[in-house]
Amino acid sequence: MKKYPKMNIMEAVKSLMEDPKHLEIVKHLKDHLIVSSELENVVALFKTLGDVTRVRIILALAESTLSVTELTKVLDLNQSTVSHQLSLLKQQNLVKGTRSGKNIHYELSDRHIMTIVDQVKAHVTEHGMS
Repeated sequence: MKKYPKMNIMEAVKSLMEDPKHLEIVKHLKDHLIVSSELENVVALFKTLGDVTRVRIILALAESTLSVTELTKVLDLNQSTVSHQLSLLKQQNLVKGTRSGKNIHYELSDRHIMTIVDQVKAHVTEHGMS
């Protein structure tokens, strides 16, 4: 790390911003940060996860494949609420359904979603937010 001579904070910030290495880093970040359309998809996924009912559904489906009827019993919610939330989760490819007779059994689309949930839970615990 570069050592700077004694100066006030504003002089130090100005000096850092004029440092060629710093300017190189800024240019690299500008050229390589996530593109807008991809960023919008990331934000949409986090918005979907920003609902307690949807996270509860995800946690239940992490344990077992379940039908809407089974989810209503597990979560103590009505059928229309569960169906609506599942629809939103399906739009983000977080859950998928498989027809079995008259019922559709839902499961997580992949394990990535639990990695995200587990990381958020760890963050909350680590920072005393729970």
